[in-house]
Amino acid sequence: MNFFVVKNLFKKEILALSRNKRVLLGLILPVLLVPILFHGYNQVKDITTRGSEEALSRIYFVGDMPSEVKDFIKEDARLETITNIDDYEKEIRNQNLDLALEYIYSDDTHKFQLKYDSGRSGGRRASERIENYLLDFKESEQLRLLSLANEDASILNPINLEMKDIAKQEELLKHSLSNIIPLLLTLYALLSVVNFAIELTTAEKESGTLETLFSVPIKRKELVVAKLMACVLFGIAAMVLSLLVLLILMPRMVDTGILHLAAEPSTIITLLFTLLPLVVMGAGVSIGVGMFANSYKESGAYITPLVFIFMIPAYIGSTPGLELNSFYAVLPILNSTLLIKSVFVGGVSINLLAITLVTNTLFSVLSLTFMFKVFGTEKLLFGMGKGTSFKLKRKELKARDLIEVEDIFISLAIIVILSIYMSIALAEPLGIVENTLFIQYVIFAAIPIGIIWYLKASQKKSLGLKKPSAEKILGGVFLWVAAFSLILIYQIIITPYIPQAPTLVELEAQLNALSPLSRFFFIAVTPGICEEILFRGFAFRPLEKNFGPKWAILITSVIFAVVHLDFVRLLPTFLLGLVFGYLAYKTGSLYPSIFLHILNNGFAIFTPIDMPVSILNLSILFIISFMIGYKILEKKENYLT
Repeated sequence: MNFFVVKNLFKKEILALSRNKRVLLGLILPVLLVPILFHGYNQVKDITTRGSEEALSRIYFVGDMPSEVKDFIKEDARLETITNIDDYEKEIRNQNLDLALEYIYSDDTHKFQLKYDSGRSGGRRASERIENYLLDFKESEQLRLLSLANEDASILNPINLEMKDIAKQEELLKHSLSNIIPLLLTLYALLSVVNFAIELTTAEKESGTLETLFSVPIKRKELVVAKLMACVLFGIAAMVLSLLVLLILMPRMVDTGILHLAAEPSTIITLLFTLLPLVVMGAGVSIGVGMFANSYKESGAYITPLVFIFMIPAYIGSTPGLELNSFYAVLPILNSTLLIKSVFVGGVSINLLAITLVTNTLFSVLSLTFMFKVFGTEKLLFGMGKGTSFKLKRKELKARDLIEVEDIFISLAIIVILSIYMSIALAEPLGIVENTLFIQYVIFAAIPIGIIWYLKASQKKSLGLKKPSAEKILGGVFLWVAAFSLILIYQIIITPYIPQAPTLVELEAQLNALSPLSRFFFIAVTPGICEEILFRGFAFRPLEKNFGPKWAILITSVIFAVVHLDFVRLLPTFLLGLVFGYLAYKTGSLYPSIFLHILNNGFAIFTPIDMPVSILNLSILFIISFMIGYKILEKKENYLT
């Protein structure tokens, strides 16, 4: 991919969008509408409130009403007493009467019955007003009877109940924000890009611009990336503008002291990392869906269901009382709304934050892969029919050496999402050992191998099943020693700042019942084989072919680190991924990375916790090991003969 071409195409898309009246209207209209709608809402609310307060309630008495109740009602200018009615129930149904108050006195008891139409606001309003006066009458009667019996009024209240709210004003303000702000932020992030995606896809198909673009020497991937960048940029701009207007109007909605809460650095960073995947997700799906339509009329039929798909989980997440947990954290969009709500009501769990960000990032990858797949389909790209023409049947596929890079990304996203779901769903019924074995051997190993088989790619070339040289493996061992030294230095540095120093074996404390050999198999051999099949086999070779070895090493290392869902271990796991990937590249084989992975985890199991180490000694070990390992691996093959 030529990034210079992408840059020029990006400028072209930005310029085209900037000159488009519909785009400018979509960008500016929310800014104009939010104040108007807000002001209009307040005006309607004020008018409705005043109208409700000033509206007369027409009341009819049935029976010999106590004079005290009559006096209460006569003093209220909002209540009008109606007389001479034959059928008051009929009058209520005909809306000529709001409420009839029946009264009977028997057995030394005052009996009142209110008859009204609850389907009418007038009836409900009248019942509320009359009920308050009847409660006052009840209290006065109770006091009169107690006085006649020479009893104290405290006899009516044998229990003294006091409720004291110790919540600080700041906490109350946070809760008030959490009722609406998370929903607005989530929907803005997802829906702000839809209009721009339609202009970049359906509009260009309808005008024939796409065919003109493909007549010049550019790659489709370059055009797609440029469109995506333009859509995301305008989406973020629209969201920011709308939020600025909302922020300006906020003092009229809540106490101005609340504004500093939303401006805290930790809040801003969390919101940024939460909303950015949603913007990308919305852009990817919207651009892909927009390509299915050949006209604006058609685009509405495709985009409307998409908007509802975005809105429903966001509205569910705004439900009062619903809080982020391990289950909701793996449900996209819903998890973002709940995460933002958690930010305002009292902090976020690091583990839940990690699961939410990883899940939304993976779904963003799926949306982008879908978008690239659509742009790779001639029938959709140039409006030649309605079929997708995605080749999904195995008999339609041709044999190949490696899988396409789009298939790698979508497969990785699905595999990692599936592993997260299974780790939650099967943890209790299977137990931690069986659940981990299932995820490792079925999801991380069997599924990638099955995908390679189904897509008719070469197992040997896709996984790197070739014999490596012993000298290269030795060089890899020295590099691993250097990486492990850095990891130990990292542990020494961060130990004072965390409750427990990170280990490379997350489940070690829960596996003490297993024998040493079983522990070695479970913790070292199993992930060493299965995770390397997925990352340095299945994913690495196609990425290396399309993006080069540096990007292949970096991408697989990032995913390898993120999939462990542990922020403390993120840097050490990423560093190990770099070593494993570099060795896979230099040897062209999967076996050395499997060997190093098993060596690393096995060493972590049996290394004494109180082994004496110092930063100085580890630094020396790192320098020496890195120099030896790098020199061996960089040595040309013909020098070894």
